[in-house]
Parts: sequence; C-alpha cells; structure tokens
Amino acid sequence: MEIVVAQAEHVDAVTAITDQACANMAAMGIDQWQCGYPDRGTWEADVAAGMAYVGLDEGRVVAVFRYADESEAAYETLEGTWLTDGPYATIHRCAVDPACRGRGIIGELFAFACEKAAADGMVSVRIDTHSDNAPMRRAAEKFGFTFCGDITLTEGPEAGAMRIAFEKVLA
Repeated sequence: MEIVVAQAEHVDAVTAITDQACANMAAMGIDQWQCGYPDRGTWEADVAAGMAYVGLDEGRVVAVFRYADESEAAYETLEGTWLTDGPYATIHRCAVDPACRGRGIIGELFAFACEKAAADGMVSVRIDTHSDNAPMRRAAEKFGFTFCGDITLTEGPEAGAMRIAFEKVLA
C-alpha cells in the first residue's frame, strides 16, 4: 500500500469510505460520526489544506485519515495526563474500506503518521475516539498508543461530545 497526500480526485472515494464507516458505527450502536460529519465538505477542506492522506492499493483508495502537526484545543480539555508536553501531531478521521479490513491497514496509517511526525520534529502523536468504538481503541492500543484520559470536543458538529484520548511517544 502506498500512502500519499489526498488530491481532489480522491474525494469521492474518501467520502464513500467515511460514509460506510458512519453506517458501520451506527450499526454497532456507536454514537460517533452520526451527525453528518465527516462529510464531503470536510474532506474537500482537508484536501485543500494538504492534511488529508489516502492509502492506495494498486491505485484504488482503500483508507483515509487526517494528519496535522498543530496543537488542538480539545486536547487542552484532557481529564487525565498526557505523556509529553512537547509538540505533537494528531491523527483524525481514520477509515478503511470495509472490503479491506483485517489487513493491518490502520497500523500502516499509524506507522506512516508517526514517521511523518518524527520527521516534522514532533515528540508524540495523539488520537481520540468514542469510548464505544472498540475497533479503533484496539487498533490504537495494539499500535502502542497509551490511554491518557477523556477530552471534550471543542469544535465542529460534534462540539461538546466526550472522547477518550491516546498518545504515542516517538523515539
């Protein structure tokens, strides 16, 4: 799999993958991404900002995530303790094509983001998810992210929602 910065021509596939992820979470009873977010406009803005990344398998989009290397207001609401105080990157909106699940793709996305973060001078990578999102929790823990506490989202359509937060210290 090749991971690249998403381009405008990827937005249809990215939107389809996240729409499937929303439906899957709803089917599992997870109240995450159930308010029309992330939508096409979200991804178009991320692509325009150079923050959306896609995983390509023989040229086909099979995964997506947002990477940023700036601090995030929601992470200042942590009820718990971060592992580091230095600059960090974030990974958000991870989703994999359901037809490709079980192939370790999320781990590849995490590895790419951590390598990029280290190259960008970050000391850690942070991620959050809904407390009921067991698949993402397992993926984060399996990749070596440490649970740090609870946060409250501060922006966007899910503002006010609680999430559990993780951090991985980079070597």
